[in-house]
Amino acid sequence: MIKYHNPFMKRIILFIFAISLEMGAQIPIHKFNFNGTLQNTENSISFMGTENYVADRMGKDKGAQRLTNKALEAVIDNLPQKNKPRTITIWIKMNDISSANYIWGYGEASNAQYFGLLQQGTTTSNSDLNLAAWGALNDIIVNIPLAKNIWYQYSVTYDGNISKIYRNGELLKYEKALSINTEGNIFRLGEINTKIGINADLDDLKIYDTALSDKEILALYNLEKYTQPKQDVKTEIALEKETIQNDTNATAIAKTNSLNTKKIEIFSQGERISNNSTKEIDLNELPEGIYLLKITNPSAKKTTSK
Repeated sequence: MIKYHNPFMKRIILFIFAISLEMGAQIPIHKFNFNGTLQNTENSISFMGTENYVADRMGKDKGAQRLTNKALEAVIDNLPQKNKPRTITIWIKMNDISSANYIWGYGEASNAQYFGLLQQGTTTSNSDLNLAAWGALNDIIVNIPLAKNIWYQYSVTYDGNISKIYRNGELLKYEKALSINTEGNIFRLGEINTKIGINADLDDLKIYDTALSDKEILALYNLEKYTQPKQDVKTEIALEKETIQNDTNATAIAKTNSLNTKKIEIFSQGERISNNSTKEIDLNELPEGIYLLKITNPSAKKTTSK
């Protein structure tokens, strides 16, 4: 039984759902988490270049990759080509913003045959973010606030007609693409075509062969912003917890009411961040975000949901 004692909390919504690894549109064709390896999570493709592992956005040692005027390249034969739909998401912390950071890109250095993302250099608190398709008329540019040493999630989608740029789940700009005709199977980090330029930490690169919706981009950001994702969770409960500022007396407790205490575990995108050593878990200890709750009946050794 889960009890909430908080008259000021707006809502705590409990969703029950099953996560299948064979679900179509929301599963990337490639994931690179850079947790001590340049290989994708399927161990089928690896970036080539000099490894330089640093702490990721959660402080996990060797959980991200640092590029300082060096690049990584991977041959990926099933990258979306021509005008096929796609989504690419990545986390980046720019260590220097005075020069351009060439985040990622693939394709040929020819009109409309390239597809890449770069953050222009700046000496102010704003910078141009450029979704480049090689040719000024094909590019999408948006001016945004920018600070170094801050982790951002950048996402780009293209559905065969409209290109969109997001940061931290928020849609920054969208335009009808005049011409997208991407051709190439070499995916590059830290360079545009063959020109290297970057001073940043990179993490959790995902490549999809479909265009995620606005809601899916936001949900992905919310799931990733606190904890590194994993892919081995089968059946869980998603718990959306909204905290209220200046409410120091509110309490929210996950509690079992049976003498045969069930095991309660809380995950964020598959990674366990809390479990009960007693019969209670104080949810107020968690930061704001979307969580997954797993309840195990120790007697039957089965996982149940409430």
